[in-house]
Amino acid sequence: MQEKKGVGRSGGGVRLTKQDEKLLDARINANTLVYSKRSLVAVAFMAAFQPVYFSHAVNGLDWLVPANLLLYVAVVLFTAYMLTQAYVTMVESEFWRRQRHYNEVRECDEKLLHKLRLQVAVGYTLFFVNSVFSVVCTLLHGYIFRHSDPRASFIMAPTMTAALLWLVAQKNEESRRRIMAQHK
Repeated sequence: MQEKKGVGRSGGGVRLTKQDEKLLDARINANTLVYSKRSLVAVAFMAAFQPVYFSHAVNGLDWLVPANLLLYVAVVLFTAYMLTQAYVTMVESEFWRRQRHYNEVRECDEKLLHKLRLQVAVGYTLFFVNSVFSVVCTLLHGYIFRHSDPRASFIMAPTMTAALLWLVAQKNEESRRRIMAQHK
């Protein structure tokens, strides 16, 4: 597609000028959250290591045995993936829940307020998800599955907890969308 000077995207017969493109890009970028998802992955791996330590220290599941090592790697990868999905969903849900549809501050302070709300959403999400993961996973390991096979306990406790937290994050997002739809 050849573009004329001063004419940008076209869709449905409407040609946008460079100024319209910039305005459109600014609106699109205003509705995207820019934060480090890699740091959330790193935090998820740190949180996913807790059941490994518990299983090794309390249940005596040695990580030098090749079968156990493979099990540790598989469960940690799945748990970290599910926790990362829960983090991402919950951060976006919490941020947009705190976002107002009207201007609260001057335009020059709007980016700062946006950044602060994002920091609050990330902080709340990490605190909530990690504390619930730690408590529920420890309860499952130490009390619910204490008489079961250590391998089964190690598989079930972190994967069930991470999947439950991902489900809670999804329900939180659905609830936020339902509330927003009622306000329109």
